[in-house]
Formats: sequence, structure tokens, C-alpha cells
Amino acid sequence: MKKEITTKDIMALNELMTFENWIATKMYMFYENETDRSLKNMFKEMAVKHLDSHTKLLNYLETNAKEGGKK
Repeated sequence: MKKEITTKDIMALNELMTFENWIATKMYMFYENETDRSLKNMFKEMAVKHLDSHTKLLNYLETNAKEGGKK
């Protein structure tokens, strides 16, 4: 069942998606530059989790978007 998404909801989702993408990018950058194996693994895991959150938010938005908004 689709839920109506308000402009306020879209603004909040946009902000959250931007943050999740930004933090995933930062964590991946730290992963690439880290030499300590345990820290490197931690940064990679964090990057994957934030990227997954971004993807889930995008899927939620696509699932609940009005048909008129899709091309």
C-alpha cells in the first residue's frame, strides 16, 4: 500500500539520503587509506551499512512515489 509522501517528507528523505551517501563515501575513503587491518575492515563495514541505508531510502521513495512522478 502506497503512502502519500508530503513535500516535508521528501525534504527530510533528501537530507537523510544525502547524509547516508556522504558518510558512505567518507567511510570508503577512510577504508582505502587505512593501513591497520581491523580499522580498515570496520570502515568498509560502515560504508556498506550506510550505502545500504541509502538504497533502502531510495527504494522506499520509489515504492511510495505517485505514478505521475515517474517517467
